Amino acid sequence: MLALAQGTSSQGTSSPPKTPPANTPASSGGLKVRGPEAIAQQDPNRIVATINGKQITAQQAVNMLKQVPDDQRRSVPNLANLLERVYMMDQFANQAEKLKLDQQSPWKERLELDRTQLLAQAYMTQMGTNSSAPAGIDPQQYYNSHPADFEQAKLSGILIAFSAPGTPASGAKTTRTEAEALQKANDLEKKIKDGGDFSALARTDSDQQQSAVRGGDLGTYTLGDPNLPPDIKTAISKLQAGQVSDPIRVPGGYFILKVDSRTKLPFDQARGGIVQKMEVDKYKIQVQDPDFFASSAPNPKLPSLQPTAPAQAPPATKPPSQ
Repeated sequence: MLALAQGTSSQGTSSPPKTPPANTPASSGGLKVRGPEAIAQQDPNRIVATINGKQITAQQAVNMLKQVPDDQRRSVPNLANLLERVYMMDQFANQAEKLKLDQQSPWKERLELDRTQLLAQAYMTQMGTNSSAPAGIDPQQYYNSHPADFEQAKLSGILIAFSAPGTPASGAKTTRTEAEALQKANDLEKKIKDGGDFSALARTDSDQQQSAVRGGDLGTYTLGDPNLPPDIKTAISKLQAGQVSDPIRVPGGYFILKVDSRTKLPFDQARGGIVQKMEVDKYKIQVQDPDFFASSAPNPKLPSLQPTAPAQAPPATKPPSQ
């Protein structure tokens, strides 16, 4: 489903408060230093936990937590449980190496694949941030020749949800049928096009609560995003700023979309993503023997290698889907 998009100033000329040195308490009032890095910096040998009888110092804990990517670490509400899991995984990995499991199938091949995937992702990230493009790639030319790919639309939306036939009433978010949802969506569309306040109707009628509380604000989408559903892309491509779409069917509901504004992603922000895309496109497969690829076996779950977001690009928003 469409997701949400992504200071105060003080008066006067007084100097900002001085930051206390790292090896002193946070304030003369005796406030405790809190947080892994702050405590590790102030007192690296402080015992902060015990796991399986082993005492863990602040610095050891910080080093273990660094194994977890920052975005994942910030999303974990309980650092103690995260540290417990990281420590446990390290111990299990050590035991596996002692048993030489890393040299046995299928683990040997899995480790090689994981290493290859990580290095490939590192390369793609580097290409997205490097000032020079690989030989044979001209991101400026691509940008100039594909202007529609970099059109952006800031959207608001109203979702009218329905329950699929056979959905148990106890597990459904709504008991509305698809026909009822379409009728309501059509009625809302008419109200809006007759002058109704889109934001107010989104707050009262949209079944997507995350955007409803923001007056339907869905964020900004780039039309060239391959993850943007075709029906959504087609609809917003035809709309100018201020215009509203007809109801668009998505899995489990109907969306009414409003284009709040249209802009174009600047080249300096688009460049990294262009380089990544052109690098990936070089390796598009051309099947010469379909019989070779015909198999009744389940498709293996190979790692994804999608281009990562380029540096300085706007925060990514999820494509419209439910």
